[in-house]
Amino acid sequence: MTEQLHWFFSYQVPAEQRFVPFQSAHFAYMIVGVFAIAGLAVLVNKSNRYRADVIIRCCAVGLFAFYFLRSYMFYRYYANFHFLDLLPIHLCIVSGFVLPITVFLKNRLMWNLSYSVLMPGALVAIITPESTLSYYHAYGWMPMVFFVWHLLVVAIPVMQVASGELVPDIREFPKVLLILCVYAIFVYILNKQLDTNFLYLNGAARGTLLEVFEKWLGNPGYIIPMALLVFFVCFMMFVPWYLKGKKNRKYN
Repeated sequence: MTEQLHWFFSYQVPAEQRFVPFQSAHFAYMIVGVFAIAGLAVLVNKSNRYRADVIIRCCAVGLFAFYFLRSYMFYRYYANFHFLDLLPIHLCIVSGFVLPITVFLKNRLMWNLSYSVLMPGALVAIITPESTLSYYHAYGWMPMVFFVWHLLVVAIPVMQVASGELVPDIREFPKVLLILCVYAIFVYILNKQLDTNFLYLNGAARGTLLEVFEKWLGNPGYIIPMALLVFFVCFMMFVPWYLKGKKNRKYN
């Protein structure tokens, strides 16, 4: 029983020690994450451009390196491990490659994609984590890896905005939407071939809003409100910046 309760071996832990969404451990992860992200945002905002760029790049490299740590942890300690779990296809895992490339290449389209798609996707995952985390100790390796990863995905675009390096541009929205649609179609076909569920296009993630959509509309019907919600959220990410720019032009 001692080994089963070890930090790595989280299966069969007592129910009161497991991770449960919207209970103490979940709130602790979110509160720490809010303070960490806010602290990084203030730090880069108060720094000169060079120092801010170094901080953002370090976080991006850290996220990329964290992908390999995550892969090892899954390989070594995840009971249901399959090599398909390591493929960078889920949006949050893709972020481990897209965000470092974005930070170093300073590509405007990728900036806007990271801000409007990857960041809100990670936020949703943080707020409504998968029910599979409930098999693990509340402060075991799986919840910690999950939250650190997603918080980094949120932190990097936030820092880019706070430093002034990224100003979201609504003119990039059609391109962002096109990339997302093409990618979703590719992943849907891939899922059918590999019998996988990347992007949750073959089945709703347990314990999330998608599960509610699936109960209402079945499978694949839940994909329709899912797509509409993604479209709405991505668009709304640009709206405040568009209104701000419009107001500034009015008074100039």
